[in-house]
Amino acid sequence: MKLKYKILFSYLFLILLFSVALLGLLFEIKQISASIKDHARHDIKSIIYLSQQLQELETLNANYILIFIPSNTSQKIINLERARQKFSASWEKVKSNLKQSSSAKDFNRWPKKILKAVLHVNLLQTDSVSYRLIRQTDNKWLELDRNIKKSVEFIRKRDFKNARYLRETYVLSALKALRQDLIQLNRQIGNQSIQRTLTMARIVENIQSSILFIELGLLFVSLLTAFFIARKITRPIEALKDGIQRMAIQDFSLSIPNKPNDEIGELSSAFEELSLHLKEADRFKSAILSQFTHEMKSPLGSIKQATLLLENSLKDQMNPTQKRFLEIIKGNYQTLQSLITTILQSASYDLGNIQLKYQRINVVKVVTELLINLSPVIKEKDLKVNINFSSKTIEAELDVEKFKEVVQNLLSNAVKFSDRGKAIEVKLSERFALIRLSVKDQGIGIPEKEIPYIFEKMYRASNSEKISVKGTGLGLYIASQIVRAHGGQIKVKSVLGRGSVFTVILPKNRRIAEEGGWLNG
Repeated sequence: MKLKYKILFSYLFLILLFSVALLGLLFEIKQISASIKDHARHDIKSIIYLSQQLQELETLNANYILIFIPSNTSQKIINLERARQKFSASWEKVKSNLKQSSSAKDFNRWPKKILKAVLHVNLLQTDSVSYRLIRQTDNKWLELDRNIKKSVEFIRKRDFKNARYLRETYVLSALKALRQDLIQLNRQIGNQSIQRTLTMARIVENIQSSILFIELGLLFVSLLTAFFIARKITRPIEALKDGIQRMAIQDFSLSIPNKPNDEIGELSSAFEELSLHLKEADRFKSAILSQFTHEMKSPLGSIKQATLLLENSLKDQMNPTQKRFLEIIKGNYQTLQSLITTILQSASYDLGNIQLKYQRINVVKVVTELLINLSPVIKEKDLKVNINFSSKTIEAELDVEKFKEVVQNLLSNAVKFSDRGKAIEVKLSERFALIRLSVKDQGIGIPEKEIPYIFEKMYRASNSEKISVKGTGLGLYIASQIVRAHGGQIKVKSVLGRGSVFTVILPKNRRIAEEGGWLNG
């Protein structure tokens, strides 16, 4: 899959995750609000209907009492029958509304779970009391309705004695009890409505907290998802970066594992192919360079012999111009000879062929002699050399010629890259079984990103070209190989434009160098 599609799908996944969660939350909140509104609406209607029902009950009671007063009994019975039927119809209306109110609670099962589990609210707690009162009132009405009908039958038969007995014994007490039940039911519905109003307030408050926690949870999930997606995308980039850095230090054995099937994978494959070509080119270059240096030895030897012969035979006969030309030839010969020697030495070190001839030397004396040899160049550039030796005699067991080569390289670099009138500091000290040599200059410094590669073969800092200093890029490489062969370390600290400090740490004798491990502490 292409990288752009991976990123696109990742963004779409996060957007979809947020959208589904928010839409689901909004839907459930809407369901909860609608259900509570339905309950509140039915409660209000129930209170109104129950108030009307109490009025109908009082009308029924009045018409019932009137039938026991002599005069126009037939009309009074008709009025009572109408009041009874009206009360019955009104009561059915009340029950129907209360049933609708109870059915309004049966909304989606997820809002009920949210109310009970998340918001700690249960709307069904008060309904059981209302159901009991409705059943109780309905039973009492049915019993009262039968007794009223019996009373009417007795009145029609002119049996006033049984009618009054029924009235006093059952009907009046039943009317009173029914009135109390209706009042209690009305009060219960009112309390239930108040409780639901308070519940709605609690729900609003709890929903705000719940939304905050849900948003935080979604944010955490999104960040976690984004992290894993970014990790999946950047991991092959990091592997590619490591491979390129190895190529920068002349390590062409590049192999990038787990290449993704996208542009980064294609780029990784291209760099692996480039690494193979560079490795082959480097091998070919080394072979050509080695052959070239060997072939140059013979003509350089002939030039050297011819120069010596010319100098000895015409020593007293050359004019100043001829002598100057002869010195130029000798200088160029020595430069070429030094270059060839360096190249051959580098090729030998590449193969690990570093033969050390240990001998005990006074390191202070060796460093001092090398500084004296460089004094003409130091004076020419008007440089100040600060020498700081911890002792006049610091002895160590080293290969003296190769150690001189390391020190010579560090000192000559400090001189070459320092501006006129600047200072060079040379420190030499010993601690336990180690000697430490540091050379500090106030030169051009090394770019920070190039410091890890400064000891690699043929590498030259990019800013070295600004001051036109000649070099092959092999000096520090050879110095580092010699130091490592002695079991030591060479390090550099540099600030661009302010100078560099090169530090060499070496074991004081061969036994310590061969045992190793001293530098790790």
